Amino acid sequence: MKAARRLDGWTGRVLVGAAVLLSAYPSSRLTAQDSQFGIQGLGTPGRFETVRARATGGAFAPFDAMSPLMEAQLGDVPGLTATAMGGTSYRDADLDGRTTSLRATRFPVLGFAQPMFRRLIVSGSYSTYLDKSWQVTLRDSIVLRGTMQPYTDDISSDGGVADLRIAAAARVSAHLAVGAGVHLLSGSARMAALRTFDAVGGDTLYQPLLQREDVRYTGLGFSGSALAVLGSSLRLAAFARADKRLRAWLGDDQLASEADLPSAVGGAVGWWPSPSARFAAAVAWRSWADAGPQAFNTVNWSAGAELGGRFSPVRLGVRGGRLPFGPGPSAPKELGFAAGTGMAFSQGRALLDVGVEHLRRTGSGLTERVWTFLAGLTIRP
Repeated sequence: MKAARRLDGWTGRVLVGAAVLLSAYPSSRLTAQDSQFGIQGLGTPGRFETVRARATGGAFAPFDAMSPLMEAQLGDVPGLTATAMGGTSYRDADLDGRTTSLRATRFPVLGFAQPMFRRLIVSGSYSTYLDKSWQVTLRDSIVLRGTMQPYTDDISSDGGVADLRIAAAARVSAHLAVGAGVHLLSGSARMAALRTFDAVGGDTLYQPLLQREDVRYTGLGFSGSALAVLGSSLRLAAFARADKRLRAWLGDDQLASEADLPSAVGGAVGWWPSPSARFAAAVAWRSWADAGPQAFNTVNWSAGAELGGRFSPVRLGVRGGRLPFGPGPSAPKELGFAAGTGMAFSQGRALLDVGVEHLRRTGSGLTERVWTFLAGLTIRP
């Protein structure tokens, strides 16, 4: 049995770029934990939303004190507050008529907030910035020693990039709050590529080629926001964020690749006509096209409602827009619906929120249908 020599470019640097350079061939078989729409780009962007905000389609994120989308709403935190959430997704990915069922469990948001002075609140949070867990199988062939030799490539990534935010907000007056945050992006992914050659005449002439690399990611971002209360029922929110480059490192000091990260601007309007009825709508633009030639700018919108008492509400929401990465020449589309509720314990010091979200994503022969079940716990000692 003879071993083929290592192919030119079959290195850790190629593995780091595999997520950007992969193409969705019709003959590919996809198996992954996270969205297939993130394989060809930097990953699948996370949502900076608690269960409460997710259950309203994301519309309440600019007004939810513990959602790390903005900072200004921290001005509504009355005392020490901590929150955590988890979710399990069941995903059907249909590529040119072939469907694969996938499952993933994530803990996308952790955070706390603490008033420090009369009008200043500080917060620390962890949230998912990019999911980078996937596996793809590709079929192709290459000429070796004058003979066309078919092979199978199994390329995988397991990891992600987290957003570690330090934020502060100040209530300037009863009608205005402002905030700012610093975002440290950090994460890692274990990448592997295995090339297996087909047997010829019942015998395998070439040994498999295997490459593994542990990739470390670093980045930095800054954000600012404002929240205005007009009268007794109307709220307006605005935010902006600028992220610097995401750098990928092999080992301690070998820079393998870097990519520009997006800037973002957004706004929201909230209408609180009564203590038992609250409505909101939000929109956000992100310059994901800065990340590379196969990326697209996105505009996403959401609308939602929260009905009933604050300790046992019914939440409904809808969201839509575009995804930054996809297998075709245009940005994939996304449409989602959500619902949820909550329950208070210990005189409101503990809040349990649950929600369910359904998403449909489409683009260039690839369709995803996702059901995500969410649970979150907020504690106010």
